[in-house]
Amino acid sequence: MLAFYGRRFPTVEAHSTYRRLPAESALQRWVDLVPDDFRFAPKAHMGITHRRDLDGVEERVASFFAAIAPLRAVLGPVLFSVPHQEPDLARLDRLLAGLPSAPRLPVAFELGPAWATPAVVTRLEAHQATLVLVDADGRPPADLEVGPFSYVRLRRSRYDRAELEAWAERLGQTTASGRDVYAFFKHDDAGNGPRYARRVIGCVSDL
Repeated sequence: MLAFYGRRFPTVEAHSTYRRLPAESALQRWVDLVPDDFRFAPKAHMGITHRRDLDGVEERVASFFAAIAPLRAVLGPVLFSVPHQEPDLARLDRLLAGLPSAPRLPVAFELGPAWATPAVVTRLEAHQATLVLVDADGRPPADLEVGPFSYVRLRRSRYDRAELEAWAERLGQTTASGRDVYAFFKHDDAGNGPRYARRVIGCVSDL
């Protein structure tokens, strides 16, 4: 399945790393199954983003990056999906402090709308971290680009043709400006995500 996917799409969010860390041999198999220019976007483990206490969180971040080291050749941004709706600057500072500084790896933070404050933006920019743009039912994406690349999560239950074409135009313009873009549709049992993605990719190619 991964080899089939890798021949048709350039990147994937790896959600399995959120629940448990795959064995080194499993990660190496991921690498072997995809083209050299494919990129994985692993989701940070829930023990990093969802534990209430912060004791040892820097060490947990470091351990996570060490665990995904086998993906280095095909590693895209690491997604930190922080569930807290209200800004928690102390938590953000601790998470950012745990990030590896050499080499600096691409990271993206998915934060609630209330987090879009100057204090948060300043912290993300200081660590060259990207703020994820989320387009969900009842939550249109913020018109705010923070970080060295764009990371977009398209989470609505349905998209019509016009909406997909609008997203293709927006993402195409961002790419044309020289900014890398990672965009992911929501998985659903009906298989709409891959169809939406193919439509957007096709539209971007036609721009």
